[in-house]
Amino acid sequence: MVLGITFSPTEDLKSWAADVGLDVNLEMHLLCDSDRTVAMSYGAAESADQEKATRISIHVGPDGVVKKTYESFDAADHANDALADFT
Repeated sequence: MVLGITFSPTEDLKSWAADVGLDVNLEMHLLCDSDRTVAMSYGAAESADQEKATRISIHVGPDGVVKKTYESFDAADHANDALADFT
């Protein structure tokens, strides 16, 4: 399962998903972290007043344990690089 978490309000997420043709029910789930709690827990924000999250990806295993954090990546290659870690 893929989860996308952002500071954007829920309505903005729905609009963005529709604009890019993403079926959030099948391909991924988009979550709103408006109070930055999740971002601060995983290192994507240093404080609750940070305007934008640091872009990171986190691979969490079925057991709930963080397997790998991708802090710096090329967006064009990231999906393939991350998928390689699942095999």
